[in-house]
Amino acid sequence: MPRVRVRHFALLRERLGEGATRTVRSGTTVGALWKRTVERAPSLAALQVRFAVNERYVEPDYVLADGDELAVFPPVSGGA
Repeated sequence: MPRVRVRHFALLRERLGEGATRTVRSGTTVGALWKRTVERAPSLAALQVRFAVNERYVEPDYVLADGDELAVFPPVSGGA
């Protein structure tokens, strides 16, 4: 089974912690892993998040592989 390092940023880090290494089933997508996270923390369901795997932005249908690092970013607003 693949092991994936998950990292959270900004308000996600405040709510979920920095992240952890997760063991996932072969064929697990980024979106499926995020869905499981939201099931444990339903208040996050309304957030539009972005995903990066190994420092490259990916879509939710990206299939995770052993050794991947998944970064999850919440919406960000900039200053003036």
